[in-house]
Amino acid sequence: MIFPEDYKFVGIKDEERRGEPVYFSTRYLISRTGPRLYAVSSRGTGFMRDVEALELIASGKEIVFYPDRVDTRRRAHLIELAAGICRMEKANTVVFQGPDEHITFVKDPDPGRILTIEVLDISPPDPPWLIHVLNGLEGCGVLGDLTIRFQPRILDLCKFEGNQVYYPCRASGLGRSLDTDRVTHDNPRIVGCEISREIFSAANRDKSFEFVNVCPLNSHEPALQPRGPFITRCCRSERRGKASKCGQPGMAVHWGDGPWTIAEAVRCLVQDLRK
Repeated sequence: MIFPEDYKFVGIKDEERRGEPVYFSTRYLISRTGPRLYAVSSRGTGFMRDVEALELIASGKEIVFYPDRVDTRRRAHLIELAAGICRMEKANTVVFQGPDEHITFVKDPDPGRILTIEVLDISPPDPPWLIHVLNGLEGCGVLGDLTIRFQPRILDLCKFEGNQVYYPCRASGLGRSLDTDRVTHDNPRIVGCEISREIFSAANRDKSFEFVNVCPLNSHEPALQPRGPFITRCCRSERRGKASKCGQPGMAVHWGDGPWTIAEAVRCLVQDLRK
């Protein structure tokens, strides 16, 4: 797969005119005539340089110009988009144009080069907060240069609903909660994290209970068992940072962390994975 790291490496001309100099950063040149795509070698100094060699790497029906404007920084999105177009059009190269008029391309798109990061979270809310934030960051291109995709792994707390079930707080909207309801049942089922268990035990010292741990970092629920690199959240601030689960590397953010902190955590995780 050839996908330039930055659109500044890609030049485009309406007509192919040999002998003209190219901008110093040009590594690839697209000619709408043909069309043709070349790898460029140049020589000299200064902003404009002489072309030393042009290597043809795609031409004619091998090249498709995508008709709509796209965010050229969302690399994973462009790879997946190009892969689908190449299958349909029997091409090998898709040229994209951004809203700022800059051009880039993907040749021989390989979705296997996209790094998948699993997102361990619980619902409600729907979507869960961490997934909601990551979708927003992905949609506005903040993480687009990382060439990653997110795969949600969500534990739905509705599966635990019952007469003797108590959730941590009313925010769940699912039923009885420890912050608003007295625990009147014998052997209640507490669905929450370690802090929920500690809060219940402090207020009900002699009462027996069943505990279901739904902390994404420690829960044994099948939905929260990662099969690859992951990011999740925890309400204990001391657990923020690098994490591991099921032998997989991950990153934990605090339950209340905002978009900027979550974006930094994703970048640190990706940097470690690609070392």
